[in-house]
Amino acid sequence: MDILIRILNIIGSLGLFLYGMKLMSEALQRAAGGRLRRAMGRMAATPVSQIASTAAVTATVQSSSAITVMIVSFVNAGIVNLRQAIGMIMGANIGTSLTAWIIAVFGFQLNFSVISIPMVGLGFALILIHRVHYRALGEIIIGFALLLLGLTVLQSSMIGVAQNTALFRELATYADLGYLSILLFILIGTLLTAVLQSSSATITLTIVMCQNGWIPFEAGLAMILGENVGTTVTANLAAIVTNTPARRAAVSHTLINLFGLLWATPLLPWIAEGIVVLFAGAGAASLMLAFFHTGFNVLNVCILTCFVPQIMRVVTWIVPQSPDDHRKRLFALDSGLVSTPELSLMQAHNEITNHAKRVLKMFGMVRSLMTLTNAQEFRSEYEHVEKYEQITDRVEREIITYLSRITSQNNGEAATHRLQTMFRTVSHIEQIGDSNLELAKILRDKKEQNLWFNQELRDKLYGLFDLVEQALYVMVTNLENPTDEGVERSRGIEEQINLTSAQLRSEQLRLAQGQEYKYMAGITFIELVVECEKLGDAAVHISAEQAADL
Repeated sequence: MDILIRILNIIGSLGLFLYGMKLMSEALQRAAGGRLRRAMGRMAATPVSQIASTAAVTATVQSSSAITVMIVSFVNAGIVNLRQAIGMIMGANIGTSLTAWIIAVFGFQLNFSVISIPMVGLGFALILIHRVHYRALGEIIIGFALLLLGLTVLQSSMIGVAQNTALFRELATYADLGYLSILLFILIGTLLTAVLQSSSATITLTIVMCQNGWIPFEAGLAMILGENVGTTVTANLAAIVTNTPARRAAVSHTLINLFGLLWATPLLPWIAEGIVVLFAGAGAASLMLAFFHTGFNVLNVCILTCFVPQIMRVVTWIVPQSPDDHRKRLFALDSGLVSTPELSLMQAHNEITNHAKRVLKMFGMVRSLMTLTNAQEFRSEYEHVEKYEQITDRVEREIITYLSRITSQNNGEAATHRLQTMFRTVSHIEQIGDSNLELAKILRDKKEQNLWFNQELRDKLYGLFDLVEQALYVMVTNLENPTDEGVERSRGIEEQINLTSAQLRSEQLRLAQGQEYKYMAGITFIELVVECEKLGDAAVHISAEQAADL
């Protein structure tokens, strides 16, 4: 019975450890705020920034699984390509090694069980101060205290189990079988991580076992190699419902870590011996394991950075093109695996930007209707516009649903403001989609009624459409990278649209007084002008709201 209680204590302490890490991670994200968003924005710029930025963000979030799932979702949504995703995954592998250093530096130096409760009290006092930054700081302190308390309970519980059972004695008997032992502990690390879905938890177990001498140092290194492979299961499970490029990104994560496993396993005895020599006289097992975890991932990334094209070819061969890709649109919002407000808002913003690109493409289809003379080609393109409008309606509903779920979370003032902006932005994009369809319907009715404009009117309408297309393009640019200059440019284009629209309406009213004026053609022309003006207004509203969040 005593053993059962101790085993339950181990499970509970792991839960306490992971909850503390989750609480600390979410609070760090809220405290980082815009800096975290800007780091995420720089991720895909260059290979070096892909690795460095993702490593920094993963170290902040303390969850490589969350980051890799997010990267897969970016690929699925078309935000980043496969080459960029591979660099970002490499960075995530480096960033996640900070967990081992936290445990090694803080977890075994002091008896934090004595001061964990006062730390919780301090954190709670800060939370009572109704200021966003104080609340975030309080949650960071409480999360860190719970993490250390869980670690202390975990260590004492495992010591009790070791003293009262033959479990670790039996495990130690398999540690002297040479390479067979290495393979066995690699398998144990892989399976434990795949089951627990947290490399942080299994690395903690590994450090505790090595620190107390229940498994030799070399076996601990082998478990870390296995944990590196086991942690890739999360992204691969999530990628099952995604498109082909996203599945390839998930598989590339597995290949990167498997490659490291293959070259490090034969060298593991010499690596272990070298680390022991390096830390001679001052080497706690926890520090040596943390050093190996970081060094191994950095070296593996340095080797593979030169072979990204080859990795792309291999994953392309492993994951062939799927004919159902067009059906899978919103994995970034459907996965539900990245639940922290800051990362959730990032993904929502990326999907909103993708949504805006769809309505820009839809406007290009509407423009083509103005020049198509063949009835069958016109009908086919019009049906394409209708299909895109249905897609925009569905996407709007899914984004609104996702944003509503974020609203129910514990959001800070800045996150709440961004949510409100996103709701308005989605509404404006939907207006643009509706106006696109309305323009297409007007052009369809014009064709069916055999109405026509003279060359002068067509040229003026083409000019107005050019301005609207510019406004939509600037809108998308401002969503991707909001700047004050971009907003000014958007406002300038909108003023030109309004001025041109007013002139065209005035001309039609003046022409309507003539006896040869064709009223149906004139009404159709004015309807097109009015819809173009609505498009320009919606586009400038979106641009202005993005700049307000700078």
